[in-house]
Amino acid sequence: MAEVQLKKRLIYLSIIVSLFLIGNMWLDDSLQSFKKGKVVFSEPEIVFDIEIAETELQRAQGLMYRESLGFNAAMLFIFEDEGIQRVWMKNTLIALDVIFLSNTGKVVSILQSLKPCKKPVCEIYASKLSAKYMLEVNAGIVKKTGLMVGQQFVFNRL
Repeated sequence: MAEVQLKKRLIYLSIIVSLFLIGNMWLDDSLQSFKKGKVVFSEPEIVFDIEIAETELQRAQGLMYRESLGFNAAMLFIFEDEGIQRVWMKNTLIALDVIFLSNTGKVVSILQSLKPCKKPVCEIYASKLSAKYMLEVNAGIVKKTGLMVGQQFVFNRL
C-alpha cells in the first residue's frame, strides 16, 4: 500500500514539474519574441526601428531591465482599446521619452525624460488624450528630433 502511495506521489510531482517547465518555456517565448517593425514620423521624417509589445505579457515586460536602447530604437506598445494609457518606470534602467499615438495616425501626448524607478512604489504617468499606441524612446530624443503633438506617423510590421 505504501508503495502505491509513493508511486502516486511521484507521478503527481512529475506532472507538476512538467507543467512548470512548459509554463516557463511559454512565458520566456512570449516575452522574448517581440515582433519587429518601423515607425515613421513625417515632416521632418524620423524613423524608429521598433519592437512591438502587443500581448499583455509583452506590455507588462516592456523595456524593464534593459541597460541601453539604440538611438533610433524604440518599443511600440499596442493596446486593445484606445483610451487614456498609463505607464510607469518600475524596473526600467534607462530614462525614456514616451510618445502616445492615436489610431488615426497622430501624436496626441508626449512625456519627456521619465526617470528610472527603483522604489517599491513608482509614479504612474498618463497620456493627456486617448491613445491606441505608446512609443518608448531614449530620453532626449523628442527634443533632439523635434517630435511634437499633432505630428503624423505610420507604422509597419516587418
